[in-house]
Amino acid sequence: MTTTAVTIHPASEADHEEIVHILVASYAEYKDTFQDQERWEAYVKDMKESLDNPYLAELWVAKVDDQVVGTVQLFETAHKAYPNFELPIDYPFIRLLGVDPEWRGHGIARELLRQCVASAKDMGKDKVYLFTGGQMVNAIRLYERFGFVEDEEFSPRNSGGNAICYRYDS
Repeated sequence: MTTTAVTIHPASEADHEEIVHILVASYAEYKDTFQDQERWEAYVKDMKESLDNPYLAELWVAKVDDQVVGTVQLFETAHKAYPNFELPIDYPFIRLLGVDPEWRGHGIARELLRQCVASAKDMGKDKVYLFTGGQMVNAIRLYERFGFVEDEEFSPRNSGGNAICYRYDS
């Protein structure tokens, strides 16, 4: 845990460049798990374009002093988080949690997850969901330590995919 104060704020337009930088840097460790360079580039493009998603309910940043060190996105439902997929999860959905690699291990991701849980409660919901890739072992460890459990009903890996659906019950 950090001894420096981490604060969570709604992101501003001025934060977007830093958010993209953090997302690309934080997901770069998984670059070699993509089948080819084109798929990785498409993923980076998706991260950049995610900030313009009209269904994005909340975009949060974690700051230390005035420096953005982490970010997370929250959608009202899974379908709004992934409009190209038919996902019958009518609960808030987390996407693109990222922490600057230099700031990992300071509890920043946990604070961002806490904010998402609090926001879900403010929406009147007692669950929050997310997808992660099976290769993202550090993320899986974080989610499970936080209290997320796999929701096998919505994990596409059961039908040959690599995604795992996690649910947090508050």
